[in-house]
Amino acid sequence: SGSFLVKKARVTHLQMEGIIKDPVIEHIPDELPLPDWSLLCSKAPLPSYSRYNLEERCNALAEALGHAKVQLAVAHEIMSGQSGQLIVQNMGMEAMHRTLFEKEQPKNNDRTAMFPKGFGQHATDPEWVQQKWTLEDEGKQKEVNKAQRKVTKAGKKARKVELEERWKAVCVAHEEAIVKWKAMCETFKGRGVAAKNLPKKPKCVLKASLVEESEDEDEGGGSDEESESDDEQ
Repeated sequence: SGSFLVKKARVTHLQMEGIIKDPVIEHIPDELPLPDWSLLCSKAPLPSYSRYNLEERCNALAEALGHAKVQLAVAHEIMSGQSGQLIVQNMGMEAMHRTLFEKEQPKNNDRTAMFPKGFGQHATDPEWVQQKWTLEDEGKQKEVNKAQRKVTKAGKKARKVELEERWKAVCVAHEEAIVKWKAMCETFKGRGVAAKNLPKKPKCVLKASLVEESEDEDEGGGSDEESESDDEQ
């Protein structure tokens, strides 16, 4: 299975062995008859042909056209296969490129450098103490930022789920409105109402409008929280 090609994870050489193969070069088989392209060039004007000659020429043209159709179909299948090879190989190259890119990136060094530039210092030196506090504050800030990213990610996921539920409800309501509209139109038609005077078809709300509405609610909620905090102060 080549499912790993569509994933962002790093690939291994064992996985790529099943993808990197010698290209398959195909040609149209020689057994297939070629069209008689000389029929395109008529040596004599058509009025000079007898009925028998015209029938023979029509039959020859039909046969040549049939051969050309077969040749074209085979060529199309060959090109489809070659295009598939290129797509798979390109996906493999992109996967290897991601792996090389990750490998070339410098590793993050989280080790605390208590003695910058390699010079020794007294543990009671004010500069050393200040540096220690600074490093501790940076570590705490990293943890706070990490927790904040988790909260933001969870909030986005929850909003996405809520948006999908609202969209499903909108689709169901729209389908029900369409059913009622069709029934109403049939009733009016039975009463002799002209087509131009029939009720207009209900329009479905765009999903983008739900996204904008959700964003507006989030912004409004944020401003409300800020105002509440200001009131408390």
